[in-house]
This record gives sequence, structure tokens and C-alpha cells, in this order.
Amino acid sequence: MRRPAAPPLAKTLTSACQNAGMSEPTPVRRPLLPPHLVKPLAIAFGIGLLLFFLLWLDQRSDSDFFKAGSPSSGATADGETLPAPVPADVASEDGNASGLNMPREGMRPAAPAGEQPRIIEPPAPPPPPPAPVAPTAVADSDAVPLSRPPPRYPQEALRRNIGGTVQVRASIATDGSVERMEVAESSGNRFLDRAAMEAVRRWTFKPAMRNGRATSSDVVVPIAFNPQN
Repeated sequence: MRRPAAPPLAKTLTSACQNAGMSEPTPVRRPLLPPHLVKPLAIAFGIGLLLFFLLWLDQRSDSDFFKAGSPSSGATADGETLPAPVPADVASEDGNASGLNMPREGMRPAAPAGEQPRIIEPPAPPPPPPAPVAPTAVADSDAVPLSRPPPRYPQEALRRNIGGTVQVRASIATDGSVERMEVAESSGNRFLDRAAMEAVRRWTFKPAMRNGRATSSDVVVPIAFNPQN
């Protein structure tokens, strides 16, 4: 069998170079600064350098000015001598180098009468508030008779020499009058019981007190009858 012919060597190298160029592109390097900022930065750098140079010249001239004269000799750069300081006794009698006379202690002007210093006394503290007065406790009390007209002895009981004690329960109003009454304990004689109730009806009382106020109450009043008196 017949073998196929081999391709030419030049054509093979050319194809390899083209494939290599297509597979590995050359990287592009980016600039550090954008092109539109390079010119302003250069101008700013130049201005800063110029200002530094002017400041350096100014400081150099100042240092030369201080070195021109000698402090001990009192001479300036032009050869002129500075005047000596004025002594204290020549300037003024009180030693003031400015020449201004200071007022003496005895010659100071007095303050006007309305501006004399005075001692301001602190205001007196306010008096303490009065202590609260405790309410006076009012004792409670029962009804007390003020007027007690004596009972009339019944003639029938007196003739029969009958005596005894009648217990009368009376209801006392807030004005001290007797509202109603009844026989709480009889004497055993109706004439004595009736005479006792008529007597208590004419009595007046001081009303009972509860928490400082008059109030109605009931009392039991004993009425004794003795035919020997």
C-alpha cells in the first residue's frame, strides 16, 4: 500500500505560530493614574514646591536679622547703639519705670456716700410652721336631768299609807325634752305609777353626747314614794 505524503515543514510551523498567538494574548498594562488627572497633579506639585521655596527664603531672612546685632553691645546692624533703660529712680519717685505716678494709700479718692461698702446680712430664716393642734377628744355622756319637779303623792295611797318605787323608762330627744315614757318596773300601785310618769313628763334633760354631737337616748329614772315623809 502507498503511504500519504507528509505536509511541508514551513506550512506546519506557520500553523503552529498562528495557534500559539491566538491561544495566549498579550496582557495590556493599565496606567497608575487616569490620563485626565496627571496634568492637575503635576501643576499642584509645582505650586507646592514654589511655596516651600518662598517660605525657606523668608525664614532665612529672619534668622539673618537676629544675627546682625550683639545683645551685649546693644548695637544694631546699621551700627547704631540702642538707648540704655531708664533707671527706676529717674523715671519716678515711686520706682515706676513707666513714669506714671501711682496714688498713695492716703491719697486714694474715697468712694461716694451711696457706694460705701456695707455688710449685707443674710435674711432671717422663716419661722417654723405651727405645730398641728390635736383635736380635743370629747367624752361621750348620757342624758342628765336638769330640772326635776317632785311628783305629787296620790291622796288615796297616802291615806292608805302605801309607798313604793317606780322605775320609769323615758326617751330623751336631742333638745332634752321627754318624747315618750313607760313603766319599766311597777311599784305595785297604779296610783303611784301614774303619779311617777306625770312627774317625769315635766322633767328636762341635758341630751346624751356621742362624738361631740347631741343624740337621742333612753334613761331609767327611779321615783320613790314614802308616806312617812
